[in-house]
Amino acid sequence: MTSARALVTCSVFVAVAFASVAAARAQGPDPKRRVAVLEFRKGSAALASAAAVSADVLRKSTSLDIMDGDDARKKYGSQLGRDVFRCQGAPGCIARIGRRLKAREVLLVGVSEFGDVILTLQRISARRGRVITRIAEALAQDTKPTPAAMTRYLKRVMPKSDFIRYGTVRIEANVSAAIVYLDKQRRGMTPLKPLRLRAPKKYQIRVTKDGYVPFSASVNVPPDSVITVEPTLVHRTSQAWYKRWWVAVLAGSVVVGAVTVGVVSLQGPSSTVPVRIPPN
Repeated sequence: MTSARALVTCSVFVAVAFASVAAARAQGPDPKRRVAVLEFRKGSAALASAAAVSADVLRKSTSLDIMDGDDARKKYGSQLGRDVFRCQGAPGCIARIGRRLKAREVLLVGVSEFGDVILTLQRISARRGRVITRIAEALAQDTKPTPAAMTRYLKRVMPKSDFIRYGTVRIEANVSAAIVYLDKQRRGMTPLKPLRLRAPKKYQIRVTKDGYVPFSASVNVPPDSVITVEPTLVHRTSQAWYKRWWVAVLAGSVVVGAVTVGVVSLQGPSSTVPVRIPPN
């Protein structure tokens, strides 16, 4: 009987472990992992800024910790270009450079010529030393690596989840059991857990409770931001005072690393107060 119970317990544990791994894979890789964008050229001067434009696009369009060529040289040393060339695109060799840069992945932007210009993008795991995804495109000699063009290529080689960005909104009302609506959808009652929302986007927030003056506001949520909205709900008996005026205090923005933190304290009847805090 004991052996049977042990077998059942082991089976349950294995099932839970596999479920956890499957869930982690479904969510995609860490959206804030470090990715080093390196360049490998083989007999071609075309697409001169392909790697730099790629790094800039990823920095602006994702939450990844992007290390461009200049960042990589500062950390690795002046021999970086030589060592990347010696690798000749071999994943294991490039991965060793990635580990020295403390990057999770390397995006190797390769440019070569075989009649046409060949642009290759390889996403290489620094830990495993293997190619995760790879694309190659034959381009005309006069092709320009514009941000729009590189974005199209990058979205084919990088996970889709990398291009989905979020911000966090904390709603801290002065009363409990108030109903919180976000874009007319009920999200819960106060006190409410922080809301992780797609960004950049503008959201309509409404907080109501029987016997109190409803509160509403329009909030712009930048990517990788944390915005705290502090609505003060007042009894309807006090509404006359608020008909005369309302107070909106923007306590400013505080930049902490890659996160913008905004605090909005609001009092009064239903109002629309746009909050604009520029992303980093």
